[in-house]
Amino acid sequence: MIGRDRSGKTVTLHELLPHFFNLGRADTLYRDIYLQRARYCLGRQFSPDEHQTMKRLRTSEASLPNQIRNAMNRGNWQEVQDLSKRYKSLQEEIEEKKVLDEYAGKLFDYHDTPIDPFSPGMHKIAGFSSKNLPGLRAEAIQSLQELSRHDQDWQDFYASRLAIFKNLTINTDSLDSLQPVSEAALEEEAAEALASNDMGRLATLATKLSHFSASSEPSTPASDLLGGVHKLPDDYRFEFSPKVLKNANALDLELCSAPCRKKEYAPYCRFAWHPTYSDMQGNHHNVLQVPDLHLPSNLPEALKSRIQLFAVHPFINSCGVRFLPNMLAEDVLVEDFPEPEAGTQLPSSGLLEALGIKRRNLLSRNKIETILLEKGNDLLRGELGLDPCVFKLICIPPDLHLRIGQERGWGQQKIWTHFDGYMIMANTDRRALAGGDIRYGGIYDLLGISNSYDSERIIARFAVVQRQRLAIWQ
Repeated sequence: MIGRDRSGKTVTLHELLPHFFNLGRADTLYRDIYLQRARYCLGRQFSPDEHQTMKRLRTSEASLPNQIRNAMNRGNWQEVQDLSKRYKSLQEEIEEKKVLDEYAGKLFDYHDTPIDPFSPGMHKIAGFSSKNLPGLRAEAIQSLQELSRHDQDWQDFYASRLAIFKNLTINTDSLDSLQPVSEAALEEEAAEALASNDMGRLATLATKLSHFSASSEPSTPASDLLGGVHKLPDDYRFEFSPKVLKNANALDLELCSAPCRKKEYAPYCRFAWHPTYSDMQGNHHNVLQVPDLHLPSNLPEALKSRIQLFAVHPFINSCGVRFLPNMLAEDVLVEDFPEPEAGTQLPSSGLLEALGIKRRNLLSRNKIETILLEKGNDLLRGELGLDPCVFKLICIPPDLHLRIGQERGWGQQKIWTHFDGYMIMANTDRRALAGGDIRYGGIYDLLGISNSYDSERIIARFAVVQRQRLAIWQ
């Protein structure tokens, strides 16, 4: 039993936890919040330590049949009797806690964040057809309604998410829509039609695209491709309180205001809307290379490479939501240390200490995401005094690293920095974003690395951002 709902009815784990898992799949922007609440509920009956104990018991159980067989071969029947009793006892203990342990495996073991199925153009990669999306939306609404009834302490949060999903409009067939469709959106659909070998649909789209002007004017902004569901704000400005800034200073986080570069980069944003997959590998097995893309000759080569990556792969952020750099002005809290030269000591910080991270390098992305999932929201609330539903602690995003780094001289060392987010490969695998190495383009350098890559020459630099900058359709 967890507690009682508004009617006084007893609420059990089995009534709550499946809804958290459903929402973690459908509402990935707040997956960490749902999992944290689920961990709290489960932890009252089954702790992470008990989950680790169950893992050890399963290992022991798996090894016992072979031990029994060896004892039988030796004719040691007393040992056979003892081991058989032990085996039976282990099976009963494992079976008794099986369901709770299955829940714990979903909550305490590392799992990649699912791709947001409602992000434009991402539903297929997320494992859903367009026809599945209305049903998925209905399931999310039902789960939020159930949690609102059963989990009174979090009613306000569930109500806010419920309003978002009730207002979410899903257009399953833009070809039949009476709403205007942008050139970039049609180009994306054409790429999908080609990938699925739907030549009839491709021909229809090609006819529509042929009517668009061939002028060099920038395509419709990303925000306009979402049918009015979401409009980008003018900026992501935020006035942090003096108390929050004092707390941030204790963690060696500095307030940084990234300048708006929207107009400068707008002409290249359209490439991100219709990526064409490529799996070309470079000399280094952890580094991805991409083919040439026709871009203005006066652009820095490393910037061309960055644009090429967006043209070749869909990107998601650490919330699983499609990542499309908007380059808006933004206020963030960032670890603002000089990049370490080769052979020098890596900078520490109060933030690293609070997260239990001993050193800034030799961290794989899987390890970083696990630490942030376990400790990030508690740190925001307890150490900084910020609401985790409004803010999120992440690796510095690539667009913020570019703009802030240009002002602070980053990208001048032979070192990579972990960036928030992933590029999606043709086989739906993901590569963690990193960049900033002077050898490969400096501040413009962007690449995909293995999620388990933990080199000495790749460091973590963390930032506290507004969660809304990680959204795209809400």
